Amino acid sequence: MPDRHQLHASYCDGHQKRLYGSRNDAKGAIRRQHDKGMRAYLCELVAGHWHIGHLPKDVLKGRVTAAEIYGGRS
Repeated sequence: MPDRHQLHASYCDGHQKRLYGSRNDAKGAIRRQHDKGMRAYLCELVAGHWHIGHLPKDVLKGRVTAAEIYGGRS
């Protein structure tokens, strides 16, 4: 039986991050970490897979939006 807390699909060698098979899986990993300063985003190297990463401090402090920084790819 697979570990329920290990939802990442595999590992992205190009970005050196975990890959998640869906946005919901990536967001679930964020929820399990209890970290409101993270986001799920599409991997540019592996089609249809997602990574999680920290939001920039300016976004967390409300100075800019994630769309302004990432140009709509957030």
